[in-house]
Amino acid sequence: MSELAFCKTFLGAIDSRPIKLSSDYVSDARTYPATGVPILPRLPQGHPQRPAPKTASNATSTITITLKPMKPTTPTLPLSSIDPAKTSVYDLKSSYASSTSIPAAKIKILYKKKPVTDSKLVSEIIGADAGAEVEFGVMVMGGATAGVASPSAESPAESPAAVAPSESEKGLAGTGAAAAVGPSGKELVATEEFWGDLKNFVFQRIKDEQEGERLVGVFKKAWEADR
Repeated sequence: MSELAFCKTFLGAIDSRPIKLSSDYVSDARTYPATGVPILPRLPQGHPQRPAPKTASNATSTITITLKPMKPTTPTLPLSSIDPAKTSVYDLKSSYASSTSIPAAKIKILYKKKPVTDSKLVSEIIGADAGAEVEFGVMVMGGATAGVASPSAESPAESPAAVAPSESEKGLAGTGAAAAVGPSGKELVATEEFWGDLKNFVFQRIKDEQEGERLVGVFKKAWEADR
């Protein structure tokens, strides 16, 4: 048989078979090669005891928290004897704000360089295995700077020392009550300087020269009639 005839016969035998397996195709398992059956190991007798969870009784009741700012210009604040189960992040922010005179709205508390929510408790953030000393970061926003604390009642600010008045001040105090020298009353109204000043004042207010002349004349006639 030639090679060409063999190829035709082989291709004809393949064409008679389906190209894809049907949905109800079943293979005979007896035709599979013999292999070892995997067997799972048996479980040991008895189950190990679950470790008891850590409670507040066996955990550290208080810890020391250090509020360390990101910039060296802002002071670091250590807080001792802090109960993490009763202290919130907002309490830490308020403590730092009262110590540095920075508004609480300008302060952001960080833990492991990530901001934390003010409403969360410290125990929820650090976990049970944090240890007795925990460090929180402080980020001051808006360019706020730490101020100087106001003086307390124990150390009141000293008032400036009293300074004795100088001779010139004494002289001014002695002559302050002296009466002005010059004409006054009707004598001053009768002068031409008074009526000239009055005319200039009226001109500046009404900005009308003719009306100003008339008003000053009315005032002067009324004053002369009542002398």
